[in-house]
Amino acid sequence: MNKKLLIIAFISVFAFGSCTQEYICQCEVVYEGNQPGLPDPIKKEHFIKDTHDNASKLCEDNSTTHTSDGGIKMTETCQLF
Repeated sequence: MNKKLLIIAFISVFAFGSCTQEYICQCEVVYEGNQPGLPDPIKKEHFIKDTHDNASKLCEDNSTTHTSDGGIKMTETCQLF
C-alpha cells in the first residue's frame, strides 16, 4: 500500500509541476546619462500565467537597453518572482 502511495505521489509531482501558474515579472527601469533631472529608477510588475520555464523566458525577454540621441541610456532588467 505504501509503495502505491509513493508512486502516485511521485507521478503527481511531475504531472502538476508543469501546470500553468501565475508568476510575477518584476522589471526595473534605470536611466543613465549626463543630463540633469533624469528619473529615479522605477520598478514595475506584471503577471504571467504559464509554466515556470515559459514564464521565465517571457519575462526575461522584456529586458532591454536603449540609448537616445542625447546620450541618455535606459536599461530595463526583468526577472521572474
